Amino acid sequence: MTPTVKLALRVALIIGIAIMAWFFMREIEWSKLGDALARARVWPLFPAVAIAFGMLWCSAFGLRIMLAPRYTVSTTRMFRYTIVAYAASVITPMRAGELVRLWLLKQRDDVPIAESAAAVVAQKFIDGVTMIVFVAPAPLLLPNLPAWVGRAILIGAAIAVVGFVVLYLALTSIEGRVQKTWLARFIAGMHVLKSPQRLILVIGAQLAAWIIDLVMVTCVLYAVGIELPIAAGLVILFTLNLTIMVPTPANIGSLEVGVFAATRLLGVDDERALAFALLYHASLVVPILVAGFVLEIKVMLGREKLAD
Repeated sequence: MTPTVKLALRVALIIGIAIMAWFFMREIEWSKLGDALARARVWPLFPAVAIAFGMLWCSAFGLRIMLAPRYTVSTTRMFRYTIVAYAASVITPMRAGELVRLWLLKQRDDVPIAESAAAVVAQKFIDGVTMIVFVAPAPLLLPNLPAWVGRAILIGAAIAVVGFVVLYLALTSIEGRVQKTWLARFIAGMHVLKSPQRLILVIGAQLAAWIIDLVMVTCVLYAVGIELPIAAGLVILFTLNLTIMVPTPANIGSLEVGVFAATRLLGVDDERALAFALLYHASLVVPILVAGFVLEIKVMLGREKLAD
């Protein structure tokens, strides 16, 4: 796929998200939205903000395990890099903040880009598989959901299984060889897939992150007065994580569309649904963006130049 085609596809996806956002919000009564935000309980947002950092810590721990034993980076150090990467993704197009984490690992810990990029991709893949497993009980716990929700989860599970097999076979095929090309080094960097003990640790970290995210969703739902069973949070997590795969800046629009897709199914009025989406989004973005500037202001402002 050529760069032009990739750009065209991304633009088309972003336009699609914008159209969907308009579709969901075209009948919003803005005065009701204002009332929902004004009446929101403030105190549940404090634990929501705190545990947002817990999700990043789990991600940092998982990535540290992914790079071990070849490269030793402390969880605290990786946590710092992860916060900065997330914060940078908020203010850069196409989530380019992830490149910042790769660069920090290369410059400060001498981890080759191919190795760290492979670890990040493998972690995201494991994260996706874990998410599918985590939300799988939702159709059983909420029997009134449309059948397509269960089918979508099954399709996601099938894709995950195929992806795991393909990656495992690719890793096996180059095992023991000298990795001369960048692609070979990239595939070799996914060595965690052949280490059961480390793989279990990474899966545990990602599962903990999803549990934390569910608690966060529950806190913000309570803040805006939306009373739903805990299982409903699984549906919200599933749909919003599907839509934020479209790389909009800071997930603006894509996250809200994902929330609407779930709350319409769950019978929540659009005004309170949007209030939830805005507060959940802000709880994720604002504190981490501030922390990113505090930790690495030069990197965030582009004053620390990327070196080769």
